[in-house]
Amino acid sequence: MPSFTDLQNHMDSLIRKGLQGSVFVKPFETGDTPIATLTDATGLLAVPTGYTDVGRLTKDQGANWTRDIETNDTMSLGASQPTRRDITSDVTGLAFTMQESKRAVFELHEGVDLSAVTADAQGNVSWDKPDRPRQDRYRVFVLFKDGEGADSIYFAKWGPSMQVTDRGEQAWNEGNEVQYPVTLTAFNDSTVGTALRTLWAGPVDRITTDMGFTAAV
Repeated sequence: MPSFTDLQNHMDSLIRKGLQGSVFVKPFETGDTPIATLTDATGLLAVPTGYTDVGRLTKDQGANWTRDIETNDTMSLGASQPTRRDITSDVTGLAFTMQESKRAVFELHEGVDLSAVTADAQGNVSWDKPDRPRQDRYRVFVLFKDGEGADSIYFAKWGPSMQVTDRGEQAWNEGNEVQYPVTLTAFNDSTVGTALRTLWAGPVDRITTDMGFTAAV
């Protein structure tokens, strides 16, 4: 008779942490090349042209993915529990707080287009709050890494059509850096065929033998 330990299949090496990571954004443009892989035979691939790293993120939050699922229940005569449950809404969100004060961050946090803003000879820049924030769509690529060197594991999500749907408050004080919190919502891109793509990459044996995926022939 097997022991309880014999029945288990635990691998501590599969517990992952995002030790390093970045959020890259690109204004939505028709014809953008989808992100489908993270590495090739030479190693980690470059981020596609046009994506901007929003910079440092707060350590405690990092990139926080949310999931809001709504269902509709069918109740039947004689049954005390639902006899059918349908998912009517499944929305993914991404929340993160940026720490760097730069144009790409201002545009995300304030919902403005600053492409036409120029600095004068004394280094001054300014812009006005719009009556209504822009409703721009973005391609969003969130790439994280665990491990070092040849043992590095990369994991990412690519949102082909995401929109800023919430902008958090700011506090200007001596004790904390100026922060720029935002929340984005993932929308389905009909051309790509999804609202969100998940990607993992690393040593082949880690992805196949350890993580349980079948290697391509």
